[in-house]
Order: sequence, then C-alpha cells, then structure tokens
Amino acid sequence: MNNYKYQIMRKLYTIIGLVLCILLPLSAISQNETVKKEKKKKEKKEVNPNFKHKFTTFHLEARADFEYDYDVTKWSNSIDPYNPITGKADQHNYGFHGDYFNFLLGGEIGDHISYFIRQRIIPIKGYKELFDNTDFLYIQYKFNDQWSIRMGKDALYVGGFEYDAPPIDVYYYTNYWDKFACFHIGVSAAYTDKSGKNKIAFQVANSPYVKYGSNTWKSGLLSYNLYWAGNYGPFHTLYSVNLMEYERGKFISYLALGNQLKFNQWSIYVDWINRAIDFKKFFKDFTLVSRLDWHVSPSVNLFAKGGYEQNTTGYYYTMGEDSHVDVDMMMPNDRVHWFYGLGMEYRPRVYPDLRVHAYVANSTMRNSYEYISDYGWRNMNLTANVGVTWWLNFMKFLPEKLKN
Repeated sequence: MNNYKYQIMRKLYTIIGLVLCILLPLSAISQNETVKKEKKKKEKKEVNPNFKHKFTTFHLEARADFEYDYDVTKWSNSIDPYNPITGKADQHNYGFHGDYFNFLLGGEIGDHISYFIRQRIIPIKGYKELFDNTDFLYIQYKFNDQWSIRMGKDALYVGGFEYDAPPIDVYYYTNYWDKFACFHIGVSAAYTDKSGKNKIAFQVANSPYVKYGSNTWKSGLLSYNLYWAGNYGPFHTLYSVNLMEYERGKFISYLALGNQLKFNQWSIYVDWINRAIDFKKFFKDFTLVSRLDWHVSPSVNLFAKGGYEQNTTGYYYTMGEDSHVDVDMMMPNDRVHWFYGLGMEYRPRVYPDLRVHAYVANSTMRNSYEYISDYGWRNMNLTANVGVTWWLNFMKFLPEKLKN
C-alpha cells in the first residue's frame, strides 16, 4: 500500500516538474518582454520631442497627354524694306507625350522644423546647375504661429493665381507663365497674423533674369520680393511688389495683383501682372489672365480661361553691336498675345487620385504695330488636348506608426 502511494506521489511530482519546466521559461520570457516594453517607453519619453519626425507629403505624380496643334503663321509685306517676306505657313502637329513626372517629399521634425522637396524626374541632366530639375528643396523653421523663416530653393514670391497653381494643373497658359523661371535659391521670412487671414513675406533670391542672355548662369543678379496673401471668406488675394535685376544694378519692377472669389461650386480668379523698367513704361508691359471653374459635381469640373498680354515698351538699351535687346524676356518686345479656351476635368469617385482632362484653346501672337498697317507678322495656334493625371500617394499605404 505504501509502495502504491509512493508511486502516485512520484508521478504527481513528475507532472508538476514538467509543468514548471514549461511555465517558468514562459514566465521569464513574458517578464523579459515586459521589461523591454517598459524600457522602450522610457526611451521614447527620453527622446527629444523637437526631433520627432512626421511625414506630411510622400507621393509621385505624373501627367500624359495626346495633343493636336494646328499652327498658322502669316506674313504680309515686311516692314523691313531690305528683307521683304510674304507667304503663309501651316503646320499640323500631334501625338502622345508626357508632361510631368514628379517626386514629392515633405515632413515635420518636431514642432518647429519642416522641409519640402519636389523633384522633376526627367531623362536629361540640368545643363546649368545641379538643382535645375528641382523645383523645391527648402527647410523652414517656425518660431511660433506667427513667424517663420525659410531657406533653400523655393518659388519666387510673386502674386497671381495662375502663377501659384502647381504646373501639373495648368493646361494652357500665358506667355509670361511659360517663360518665367520661378524656382530659385534664396531666403525668406514670413509673418501670419493671429486671425490667419493675412500672410506677409519678404524674400531675397536669385533673379529670374539670370536664365537669359547666354547658356551660362549670370552671377550677381538678385530679386527682392514683398508678398501678401489674404483670405477673407470667399475673397482671396495674392499680391506682390517685386524688384528683379536684369543687369547688375538695373531693375524691372513687378506689380502683381491676384484676386479670387471662391465658393462651394464655382470660383474665378483675375490676375494682373505689370512689368516696368520705369514709371513712363508702367502700362505698356503687362499680363492679364482669368479662369472660371464650375464644379458641377464632386467628380466633374468645367472651366474657361483666357488672357491678354503685351510688351510695347520699345528696346531699352544696346549691348555691343546688337541694338535690339529685349530686357523683359517674359513677353517679347513689340508683341501682343491673347488666348482663350474651354475645358473639363473628371475624377472617378471610386479613385479620385486619377484625373482625366480635355480642353480646346486658341492663341494668337502678333506684332504690336499691326494695328497701324497690314505690314506685320501673326501666329495663330489651335490646340486640342486630352490627358490623364495620376497621383500615387504613398501615405495611404504606409502603416499608421510611420505617419506619427
């Protein structure tokens, strides 16, 4: 009997021993995991919150179009008696092409530091500077809700809503928008009032006129830009006063007045950009452009856009043996340009990151003196375009822990 009890107790002790052999390591592992978690929490608390990173922008964007152009260039008897040209030239151009392929990256480091990069991905290298294909590459320090300072490559602070729109959203445009080299390295300081309705910025950067005159970068040309962005309910403003050097110590002044009315289903902007070398030339070199948008539904937008611009200031100065030098290359001298068009945009509700667009536009460029006589030159261009834009937003695919 005692032997039987002994055997039962022995088996019981063996089972208890086996259970302990299993539970004790598991308990140790669990305790070790708890220690690790507490250590991570402690380390997380010890990390300087000013250096906590958060992505705000992380995506690719691309646009491809099919475009048909019908160009008509007409000459009448030339005003130059030594070079009489008469005739007419028609050209039909069409085909598929890609307009934009950009990489965008932005983030915040703590409560004060932020950065933003927009890189154009193209198959050829920049031929003037390393950052030619980089639109934005700046870092910003925010002192508080009112004051901030920004350094790096940025858009020049010039007013106007056509100018302010991302290039991928601008289908047909003014000659000024097409020629203006707007992305330059500089520094700016900005103040936003407590109501958030007004932002005032001052910027010193390279002048856009460093791009013209030769294939080499002109040195020592700066721009000085004072900018105001206003937000008063449906009424918005993008105004600026700018001084742009075109030669060392010689400036073209800009007065840019961008005005927009924006409601739930429709919006309209009107921009006026005046460029002048002196007060006497004040109203002879300018751009006027407007766009009306009607959001028929969350998926469909219809728009109309048109503009007029001219440069009738005359030639400002001579350079060497060349007595005809344009200072303002945003609009060639002795030219008048106007354009107008209609278009639509469609975004599928199931995938709004995809946009289909179509538009028809007509533009005319002619000599500014053509109104005096029939002697002159005129170029007319009719364009029909259908295209697709796609935004691949990586933020939608990143785990939540990478966003915070």
